[in-house]
Amino acid sequence: MRRLPVLAFSLLALLALSACASSTGGTAAPAASAPSAAPAASAPAAGGGGCSTSSEGAAVTVNIQNFAFDPPEVTAAVGETIGWTNADSAPHTATPDDGACDTGNIAQNATAGLVFDAAGTYTYHCNVHPNMTGTITIQ
Repeated sequence: MRRLPVLAFSLLALLALSACASSTGGTAAPAASAPSAAPAASAPAAGGGGCSTSSEGAAVTVNIQNFAFDPPEVTAAVGETIGWTNADSAPHTATPDDGACDTGNIAQNATAGLVFDAAGTYTYHCNVHPNMTGTITIQ
């Protein structure tokens, strides 16, 4: 009778471990949990509100250092590029919570930019490290 609980526990442990393995048989890093869909502090202006990546020089800059956006709150004009420069060794993203656009992974010492086409307040996060958050105000 003692074998049944041991067998059941072993089977559950094996299932839990196999869920962590990749399709090639190796172990995968834990996936970053998706941030909750937090609404922006204020909606973009009527008629839309999107953003896109930009390779233009940044009018407003944000440093990524010590797993934080610095400054955490920035203000820019409609059409100005906001640039993020990563000083950490880990990759980071700048992703508006509404998912309208994304910088993609920003490698160490690299810069990526976004441009917003509507006034409003946009909260954003890092897809790799969802605890990293910031706010963009577009005027």
